[in-house]
Amino acid sequence: MRRLDLATGLVALALACGRPPATEPPVAAEPAPAPLAAAEPAPQTPPPKPASAGLDPAKAEATALRIMEEVARARALPVTREVAIRVLDRRAVRDFARDALHEQTTPAKLQLIGRIEASLGVVAAGADIEGILLDLLESSVMGIYDPKTQALLIGSHVSDGLLSMVVGHEIAHGLQDMHFDLKRYQEPMDGRSDAESARTFLIEGDAQAAYLAWVSGAAGLGAIGEAVLDAQGDQVLALSGVLEQPILARMLQLPYADGAATVVRLARDHGWGAVDALYRDLPTTSEQMLHLDKLLAREPAVAIEVDPAPLTARLPGYRKVWEDDLGEAALLAMLAEVESVKNARQAAAGWGGDRYLVIERGDDAAARRLPIVVGLLAMDTPGDADEIAPVLRAYFDRQMPGAYLLERRGERILFATQVPEQATRRAIAEVGWGAFRVGAARPPRAKEGARR
Repeated sequence: MRRLDLATGLVALALACGRPPATEPPVAAEPAPAPLAAAEPAPQTPPPKPASAGLDPAKAEATALRIMEEVARARALPVTREVAIRVLDRRAVRDFARDALHEQTTPAKLQLIGRIEASLGVVAAGADIEGILLDLLESSVMGIYDPKTQALLIGSHVSDGLLSMVVGHEIAHGLQDMHFDLKRYQEPMDGRSDAESARTFLIEGDAQAAYLAWVSGAAGLGAIGEAVLDAQGDQVLALSGVLEQPILARMLQLPYADGAATVVRLARDHGWGAVDALYRDLPTTSEQMLHLDKLLAREPAVAIEVDPAPLTARLPGYRKVWEDDLGEAALLAMLAEVESVKNARQAAAGWGGDRYLVIERGDDAAARRLPIVVGLLAMDTPGDADEIAPVLRAYFDRQMPGAYLLERRGERILFATQVPEQATRRAIAEVGWGAFRVGAARPPRAKEGARR
C-alpha cells in the first residue's frame, strides 16, 4: 500500500508495503509454472540499493515472471506491461519507507499524529511514531510494489519457502496498477481516515484474494471455507502481548485478513467484475469492508459534524488542532486489546458513525502533554450502545485509568481521552454533547453477526 493506516489514518507509505497475514489457508499446492506473455518494457529508472546478501535476484526475477501470468488468470486481469523485479536488503526497505513517508507528510504533522495516537491509547506517550512505523516495516515487510517505478521490490531476507507467497501477493498489486492506476489512490484523505482505511482494505484485500485464488488452483475461491476466512482475521485480532505495538499491528494487518475475506466472498458470489467496480466507486467505510452485506448495500456512515466553539469557549486556552474519525476497523483493533476476539467483533459491529475533535493548549506540544480527544460515537441502536459501552470503558480503564470521560445517551456515546483533571472532565461533559451535530440515523437493520 502507498500509505500505512493508523487510527487517525494519515500516515502515507507505499501502495503495497506490507506482508500477508500469518495464517495461510489449507488450499491446493502451487500451480505449475506457465510461460510469460510478451509485454511492454517498464520505464527506465535508477535501481534502488542492491541487496547485500540473501535472496538470489535471478531466482526472484524468474519466480516473479513465472507467477505473474497465472495470478493474472486467477484474478481475471491480463498482463499489459512488464514489471521490473529488484531485490532490496532490510536497510533499503526502511529507506524506501522513510522516503515515501516524508513525501506524504511533514515532520510536524507526523509528530501530531503520534501524539493523537498516544492520546487514544494506541501507542505510549512520548513514542517516536516515525521510528515505530519504520521499525515495524523493516522487520515485517517482505515485498513492495512501487507504482511510481512500476517495480516489484523483494526483501533479500525472504526465504525460498516464502518467495512464491510474497510474489503472488505483490504481483497482484502490479496487475491492479496496470488496470486501475494505483497512483490515483495514493493521496492522503485528511480528516477522512475511515474512508482511507476502506480504500486500503480494498487494495490489500484484493491483492491477497488474488493470491488465494491462484494457490487454490482449479478449485478457485470456492475451495476456501468460511472457517478459514474467519480464522485469518481472528488471528490478527488475537495479537496481544507478543508484539510491542499490538493495537497498531492489528490496524496494519486487518486489511490483509478481513479485507481479503470480504473480497474473496464478493468475487466468489458475484465475480471479479464486482471487485473491479469498487475501484470506480470506492467503499466509503471500513464497516463496508468488514461486512459484505453492508458493502453490497453501500450502507453509509451516520453523518456527524463537530463544532469546536462550545469546547474552546468552556476551556480557555484550548484550540482545535485536528478533526477526524476512527471507523469500525480502528475501533475493533482497540477493543481487541481488552476483550476476546468474538466479543470485540460483536461490540464493534453496531458502529454507525463517529467523529472526534483534538484540542490542546498552546504549550502542550512543547511540554509533551498529550492533546485531548473528544469524540462522539453513534451506534446503530441503543442495544448496540449497551454492548460497546462497557468494552470501551474497559479499554480506557486499561490505557488511561482515571483520565477519561465516557457518557451515553441512547445510541450515542461521548468520550474524551487524557483528561485526568475532574474539572476538565466536568466541563467537557457539560458542553461536549452540544459540540456535535448528528445526521439522520440509519434505517434499522437486523444485526446479522459480527462478520458479514
